[in-house]
Amino acid sequence: MNKRLIFLILILVMTACSPTPTVVPLTPTLPVDNPAVIPATAAPQASIATATVQLPLGITDTPPASQTLWLQILSPQEEAVINTPQVYVIGSAPAGAVVSINDEILVVGDDQQFQTTVSLDEGPNMIEIIASDEDGNEMPVLLTITYEP
Repeated sequence: MNKRLIFLILILVMTACSPTPTVVPLTPTLPVDNPAVIPATAAPQASIATATVQLPLGITDTPPASQTLWLQILSPQEEAVINTPQVYVIGSAPAGAVVSINDEILVVGDDQQFQTTVSLDEGPNMIEIIASDEDGNEMPVLLTITYEP
């Protein structure tokens, strides 16, 4: 009888001390036109910048998706070292947002994706990426990429 009681207590203690599963949302992988030409050092970046636009006083306290400006840079990673003179800048932002990458201006399509090629000088390079919406809100990201031939 004592062995059964000890065994039952042991099982209860182990069950109470076991880790609780945590659900982690996954970031969707965006398709790229030609993934074979992306350098191996240009792996997806985990950070997402977001800014919620202030809603006027009204009916709902949850802003619609169209009133949230966000910017996700998938490639290249911050402080990446690249051995090619060009790097693909790949990311996503809300459809209709305007994204400027250094001197190039892109309009994000319905698929919420953007992509362009940036030429690099030898050594450290700054890539400035700014998403903006029609209300004048901006979401900047500054990357430092090093080109070592």
